[in-house]
Amino acid sequence: MSVGILGVLALGGLSFGGLLGATPGVANFDSTQPGTVPANWSVGSGTQGSHPWVVRSDATAPSRGNVLESSPQAEDSPVAVFDPVTCRDGELSVKFRIDPKAPGGVAGIVWRYVDDKNYYLLAFDATKKVISLFRVTDGVQRPVPDRTGRPKSVVQDIRAGEWHVAKVSFRGTGIRVYFGNRRLFDANDAALPRAGKTGVVTGGATTAAFDDFRIDKKS
Repeated sequence: MSVGILGVLALGGLSFGGLLGATPGVANFDSTQPGTVPANWSVGSGTQGSHPWVVRSDATAPSRGNVLESSPQAEDSPVAVFDPVTCRDGELSVKFRIDPKAPGGVAGIVWRYVDDKNYYLLAFDATKKVISLFRVTDGVQRPVPDRTGRPKSVVQDIRAGEWHVAKVSFRGTGIRVYFGNRRLFDANDAALPRAGKTGVVTGGATTAAFDDFRIDKKS
């Protein structure tokens, strides 16, 4: 099976330098000029037309300033990768809002991102009202199974148009997921043991905004 609901483009074509701020693992985008691409992030090559990720002014933003926003793509949407921090173990958190007026309805966060074919993905589906954990290995997206072998996912009232906060803690083979500051589920998976970067992604034609991105490196 090829890359699924959040199929991605090959990365490495576009990168953006510059200082993000005093804290290497934090991005709230408020110091970035709206309408421009954010510093210290890289995204996929091969995109057409306007840039798929751009900083926008948003009065509803949790940080009361700017957000990182995806633009709807005709087909697949590339991962936006946060470049300053590479880690094997860490705690990743972000606030996100899925646009209710745009088609689609899937946003996600990624970690242990080695390249566009190898990383973990936590997907938030506002249409199906479910949060699902995936691994992407050798370009193939598969659900991370629970102890019974079933895909690791939970029903959750993800409301398009509202801000949500999500966090994932990953150490060794252990993965712990939080949503709305509440522990949601634990999982174990040994498929991707290498250190990697972190980032955000949207599915297909989804438009979503992200704010208060934080990665705390543990190892």
